[in-house]
Amino acid sequence: MLAIVAIIFTVGVPQLSIFFKGNRMVANTNDLLAGLNIARSEAIKAGGRVTICKSASAGSAAPQCDAGATGWEDGWFVFVDSDNTKGSYNSSSDGPVLRINTGASGSEVTITVPATDNIGNYVSFTSRGVPKAPNGASQSGVFRVCDDRGLKNASGNVVARGIVLGASGRVRTTNDAAQIGACP
Repeated sequence: MLAIVAIIFTVGVPQLSIFFKGNRMVANTNDLLAGLNIARSEAIKAGGRVTICKSASAGSAAPQCDAGATGWEDGWFVFVDSDNTKGSYNSSSDGPVLRINTGASGSEVTITVPATDNIGNYVSFTSRGVPKAPNGASQSGVFRVCDDRGLKNASGNVVARGIVLGASGRVRTTNDAAQIGACP
């Protein structure tokens, strides 16, 4: 009987760990996807600009957008950008904070954006639901959600996830390795 329990633990525990990592990957992807969708829909509904920005202080009383080394996995928040400063939150002149994420679940999770994409620090949606940078240029790109397994697992299956933001404002998820690119 003890041998059977030992075999079950030997086989089952690693599989359970993989299961939990997969669930965290999906949850982190869905959280950011929901944040982007809320920002877009609220911009259309309110008829004004709404921004989502990365922030290590998202859960604080006075959250600030981070343009530095903070990654999206450290947290983010969605706010009504009343003063149109795109990528900068001012509690006295901007509207309310609509959604907060205080960080990705899992200690080995990263959420990055390729350096060539102009969504590394924030995405700002106009009243038409279109993501636009301060200079009026379209914002689009891919958020890469990765963990300690990297892009693919030992079997060659893609385990990372991507969130693709199109120039029209449409967001979708992908597990296509070519679209996701490399995990850090």
